[in-house]
Amino acid sequence: MSKLEVFKYIEQAAKVLDDNLVGFSHAADKLTEYLTSKFGDIDATIGVTSRIKTRDSLKEKILRNNLYRETSAERLVFEMHDIIGVKIECRFFKDEAFLFERLQDVFCVDLGDGMFCPEDKKAIRLNLGSPQPEYQKNGYAIYRIDGNVAYGGEKYNFELQIKSLVNSFWSEIEHKLIYKNNRLNQFDNLMKQMLNYTHESLSGIDHQLNLIFNRLSGNAIVNQQEQLKNMLALGLNEVFTTIVKANTGISVGITEYTDAIVEYLITASTYTNDMVGESFLKTMTEKITDATYGDSEISEQARNIVLSDDNYGGMFLSLMKWMREMDYKTIAIGEDITLSAKLDGTYDEVAKLFLRDINNDFYLNTFFHIYFALERGTDDEDFSDYIHYYTDMIMAGKTQHQIYRTLARLSELPANKLPLLDTMQMLKNIR
Repeated sequence: MSKLEVFKYIEQAAKVLDDNLVGFSHAADKLTEYLTSKFGDIDATIGVTSRIKTRDSLKEKILRNNLYRETSAERLVFEMHDIIGVKIECRFFKDEAFLFERLQDVFCVDLGDGMFCPEDKKAIRLNLGSPQPEYQKNGYAIYRIDGNVAYGGEKYNFELQIKSLVNSFWSEIEHKLIYKNNRLNQFDNLMKQMLNYTHESLSGIDHQLNLIFNRLSGNAIVNQQEQLKNMLALGLNEVFTTIVKANTGISVGITEYTDAIVEYLITASTYTNDMVGESFLKTMTEKITDATYGDSEISEQARNIVLSDDNYGGMFLSLMKWMREMDYKTIAIGEDITLSAKLDGTYDEVAKLFLRDINNDFYLNTFFHIYFALERGTDDEDFSDYIHYYTDMIMAGKTQHQIYRTLARLSELPANKLPLLDTMQMLKNIR
């Protein structure tokens, strides 16, 4: 039995992409290198990245949009406007407009038909003749400009996007949850409403974060940290509430659990420890102490903590970038968790109490699915790290008798209460 012609066409297109991947990659590298030289040193810019459309993505797009009916497979690949994708990523919404204006300054030579190139790089061209930003089907604005680059005697098309971190994060969530997930079609209207709500919340986060970054009052350092923690918790809650609904069909509140995860992220996660070399909370506490009780020079330095590299603002942006790159389709909400982590002593006793109900209680199970998605080791490694963190938090400074009393109280708690911050504080206070 022979295949349909469409599948033969798709395989031909994928082969064209494979055969020319070196050329596409070199063209993408040249674009990234040039745009980085022009925009990389601008304070608003986080970075310039590029990607080549994958074989699977190419196949999906051909079939979804019936592109096989339009032209030959070879022409299709070379004429596809976004076969190469380049992104200038910035901090905030307002920075998108600012960078687009800078883009117009750089691409200032009018070649006609809406095409422009830089004075020092004639090989790169952008179509700046169409209004920007564009408005997508979902109603949201996006700076998306088509262009082409000449390299090695060939012309390669590309799509350039300018995106704030929140917008970049949002588009990845929407793409992974809706665009590439056929199971969600049955929830189409509901999912659109939920995603719109999520986008509105993230827009609020962008605005608040922007205000905090622009405020330099030394007296507000602690408040700024708390606001940033709240915004990170809000972002996590919005995203994972949507995922829980998508996976289970049930809308549940997980705010207390995302709050607990945020506290872990800023206190003990491998990510933040790698970022500053030790507990992020410890680092910030020491700096705040210096700002409050130290000399004027130290206090002046502390007043600028929110704008430095090792600060809550920087960590918030970095964590959002990290979250954006996660594969949300692999988060198995509602499925059993299998662990074989081995711990000793009190850590083992605490671990047994979590493992006892990890697959019997929906909320405890969901907490660890989210936690494992956010941490970067294996599930066993991450579970071990969490148990060490949890045990150290509730047992620090206690005598053996007090540890026994704490374990006894812990064993009496409902499973859904175990990871909550209020629970940890209550256990910590047992003497």
